[in-house]
Amino acid sequence: MTWAPRVAILLVVLIGAWSAARGADDPVIDPDVRGGTVRVLVDLRVSPTDSSSIGRLQDEALRRLAGTGARLGRRFSTAPLLALEIDAAALTRLETMGDIVARVCADRITLPYEGGSPRR
Repeated sequence: MTWAPRVAILLVVLIGAWSAARGADDPVIDPDVRGGTVRVLVDLRVSPTDSSSIGRLQDEALRRLAGTGARLGRRFSTAPLLALEIDAAALTRLETMGDIVARVCADRITLPYEGGSPRR
């Protein structure tokens, strides 16, 4: 194999790794939260060595959501979560907070299942 194909393969690998690393910090967004006003749980990125930063990260997320239709439902003191009601503008803002937001998922009640059918 000559050097040109090797260089091309190396470039493809490096570009793929760079793209994956760049997108690694993007928050994971539950598809059920798109469209209209919805209740969500926002999972914040807390360092495993600094759980005392939960309140600071919650404050920062709420500060960045100012001016959107986000409404605070609940803050959790020992879990890196925020329960919010958000609109499309707030979701768009949350999507840009990859440095502090890990995931946004719909806040809904899920019934437990036994034997393939919902328990009543």
